Amino acid sequence: MELFDSNGRRIALGRVLGRGGEGTVHEVPSISQHLVAKVYHEPIAPEKQAKLRAMVGRVDERLKEIATWPLATLHPSASGPVRGFLMPKAAQADPVHHLYGPAHRKQRFPNADWSFLVNTARNIASAFKTVHTYQCVIGDVNPNLVFVSKNSIVRLIDCDSFQVPNGNSTFFCEVGVPHFTPPELQGLSSFRGIHRTENHDNFGLALLVFHLLLMGRHPFSGRYSGRGDMSLEKAIAEFRFAFGLSASSKGMSAPPNAVIPAILPPAMAAMFELAFTEKGAGPNGRPTAANWVSALDSLKAQLRTCRQEAAHKYFGALANCPWCAAERQSGISFFIGIGVASTMSTSSGAGAFNIVTVWANIRAVQSPGSVSPPVMPSSHAIKANPLPSGLRAARTWRRVRRWGAVLLLLVCIVTAPKYFFGALLVAALLYFLGNSDSQEMQGLKAAWDTAKQVHATAQEQWKAVSTDQEFQAKLNELHNARKEYDALASRMAADKQKLQSNVRDLQLRKYLDTFFIADHDIPGIGPTRKAILTSFGVESAADISWNRVKAIRGFGDRLTRDLLNWRRSLEAKFVFNPNQGLDPADIATLHKRYTLLKSQLETQMQAGPSQLAQIRNHIQQRRAMLHDIVVAAALQVAQAEADFKAAA
Repeated sequence: MELFDSNGRRIALGRVLGRGGEGTVHEVPSISQHLVAKVYHEPIAPEKQAKLRAMVGRVDERLKEIATWPLATLHPSASGPVRGFLMPKAAQADPVHHLYGPAHRKQRFPNADWSFLVNTARNIASAFKTVHTYQCVIGDVNPNLVFVSKNSIVRLIDCDSFQVPNGNSTFFCEVGVPHFTPPELQGLSSFRGIHRTENHDNFGLALLVFHLLLMGRHPFSGRYSGRGDMSLEKAIAEFRFAFGLSASSKGMSAPPNAVIPAILPPAMAAMFELAFTEKGAGPNGRPTAANWVSALDSLKAQLRTCRQEAAHKYFGALANCPWCAAERQSGISFFIGIGVASTMSTSSGAGAFNIVTVWANIRAVQSPGSVSPPVMPSSHAIKANPLPSGLRAARTWRRVRRWGAVLLLLVCIVTAPKYFFGALLVAALLYFLGNSDSQEMQGLKAAWDTAKQVHATAQEQWKAVSTDQEFQAKLNELHNARKEYDALASRMAADKQKLQSNVRDLQLRKYLDTFFIADHDIPGIGPTRKAILTSFGVESAADISWNRVKAIRGFGDRLTRDLLNWRRSLEAKFVFNPNQGLDPADIATLHKRYTLLKSQLETQMQAGPSQLAQIRNHIQQRRAMLHDIVVAAALQVAQAEADFKAAA
C-alpha cells in the first residue's frame, strides 16, 4: 500500500508492527527507521482529520521526544482526505504494565530495581507535564498509554486521542477505560463532548505512579468488609481508597501481601491521599505533574541500597529495608538479585559470624529483673497546712456574726422585751446568712481528688516498668531467631530435595508464567477485572488456583471456572522434558533466599546484645524517674487529705 504525506511525497508502507481497533502501525523504511505510520482501517470523520492537521501544526522537538505525536498527515492521494499519519517510533519498549507487575517485570525488565521504577515514574510525570504545557489533556490514561525502554525512557502513544485546543473550540478525547477514570467522571455512558481537565489527567498519573512504586497494586482494589460485591468502578466513584488513612471507615483494606504507602516519604504518601480522596476531585485539587516530578526527584536523591540484597533500593529514611521484610513475610521475590551467592557461608558483617560468640554476648546481658513498689513515707509525719486566707476570713466573720446575734438577743431581753421578735428575726439573719466556706472546701476536696488521680496514674506507670517483661520479650525473639538459624541448613536441604522431586511441576510453572492474563482475551475478564487480579498478585496462568481467585470479591464460581479453564487449556499444550533436569536458576534462587534469610538472622542476633542493654537501661532509667514521681504523688495525696480534714 502506498500513501502520500501532506507535501505530496510518496510513502511506502513496510512491515506491520501492530494492529489495533482503529488502525494498523507500519514501518516506513523508505523514510526513516525512527518513524512509523499509523493507517486507519476506515475513513475518518472530517473533525478527526482537522484534529490531526492541528496536531501536526503544533509539533516541536519536546513533543517528539516524549510522545508518538503526529508529525505529518498521510493521504491516499496527494490531495485526498487524511487516512493516517507519521509519528516517532517507540522502539525497543514495552507497555508500562510489563514493568510494574512483579511477574512481568522479571521477564521483561529483569535488571530493574526500585530505583528504576522511581525513575520511570518521574519520567512519566515529566511527559505529562510537557503535554499540559501545551494546554493539551491526555484524557484516556491507561496501562497501554506509556511505553518504557530498558533505560527508563518513556514515550506516550495514541496521541491522536488526546484532547487538543483549537482556537475557541476543542478537539475532545472521547475514549477512556473505567479503572483509570477519576471518580467525578465515573458512570458516564460516553465521553463524547466531555471537557477533560488536567486534574482528570492527574488522577490517572497518580494511579500510574502508584502502580509503579507499589508493585502493580490498584489503589481502589482491596478487601471490602461490607455486604455484596464492590466493583472497582464503584470503589473509585465512592473514593474508597483501599490504602488510605480512612480506608477502614469505608469498609476497605489493602489486599494480602500488599506493599503499602508506608514505604514512601510521608509527603508522597500524602500526595496519594490527596489524589484519591474527595479533596482531589475539586478544581485543581490533585497533585500536578510538576508536583510529582519534584517529589520523585527528591525520592531518587534519598534512595539507599540494602546491605543484604543489592537489588533492594528503598527510601533512606526507613530504619530497615522494606523489601526484605515483605519478601520474608509473603514469600514473593519482587526483584531479581544480581550476583546470587552459591553457598550459605556469606556473612552479613565485616568479619566472620560466630554464633557461639554472638550468643554468649546475648546471654551476658543482665536482665533488670523485677522490683517491689516504692516504700511510701509515713502519713503521721504530715501536718496540715494553714487554712487558706479566704477560708480563715470567712470563718472569722461567721463567728463575729453569730456572737453578734446572741449579744443582740440578750440586750433586747434586758432592755426592750417588747422588740424581742424583731430582734429575733435580725439575730437569725446574722446567725445563718452571710459568706459561706463551701467554695473553699470544694477546692480542698478537688485538690485531694486530683492528687489521688495523679498517684493512681504514677502507680500504673510503675507497674509497667516493675517487671522485665519487655526485656524477656526481646530475649524470646532472639531465641526464636537462634532456633530458625540452627535449622537453616536442614530446611534448605529439604527444599532442595523438594525441587529435585518436583522438576515437572517447576517446568510447568515456568511455562505457565509466560502467559500473562493482561495479554490474553479470556471470557468475562476485561481490563477492570485484570487490574483487580494484578492487585491481588494473580498475573499469569501460573498464579491461578480455585481458592486464590474465588477469595477475591466479585469473582464468583463462573469467572473462577473460566480462569481455571484457560489455565487448563494451556496446561494441555505443555510438554515435559525429562532430560532438562533441574534448572540452575531454581537452585540459585533457593540459595539466594536462604542466604538472604541467613544474613537477616545474623544481623538480628548481632544487634541483640546492644538492643537488650538498651531495653535494660531504659527500664532502669524509667524506674529511677518513676520512683521519685510515685513517692512525690503519695506525699501529695497525704498532704491534700490532711489539709481537707483539718479544714472540715
